[in-house]
Amino acid sequence: MQNARYIAAGLSDADMLWLLSVGKLRVLRPGETLVASGKPVNDLFFVTDGLLEVRLSDGTRVAELHHGDVVGEMSFVERHSPLVSVVAAGSEPTEMLAIPRKLILDRFEQEPVFAARFYRALAVFLSERLRETTAAVQAQAKSLRDDKADKEARARFSRLFSKSGP
Repeated sequence: MQNARYIAAGLSDADMLWLLSVGKLRVLRPGETLVASGKPVNDLFFVTDGLLEVRLSDGTRVAELHHGDVVGEMSFVERHSPLVSVVAAGSEPTEMLAIPRKLILDRFEQEPVFAARFYRALAVFLSERLRETTAAVQAQAKSLRDDKADKEARARFSRLFSKSGP
């Protein structure tokens, strides 16, 4: 999943250069937390290398994030603390470009057209993520239905032979 491409596609070259100029490289060691559930997120992150896991509060892994993925976009849009944690995974360090929320918001004030392009790009990105999630949920539901139908057919087949005698 290279979801940053949806954001990049909606921004101008000048916008991208500005993001690169204000962003700071951040490196996490495996197991280090980038985003903690319930804690404010002050940056928008673009994963440049490595692997991150999205985890529920009980530690259940719900997603993996790779090169090109974006972290912190929901908190950026909603201005709420996240319900999940994001942790560096794998055996190698994870690198990302961290762009301070405050600098982005300041730029919105200076250049409202940038704000419009940025929010539209985020909307397209979030829409694509929702489509991917919906497809995954539908595939899982179909698999569960197929498993249930298979078990029911096996049970009917077993009853058929258990009732018959010699």
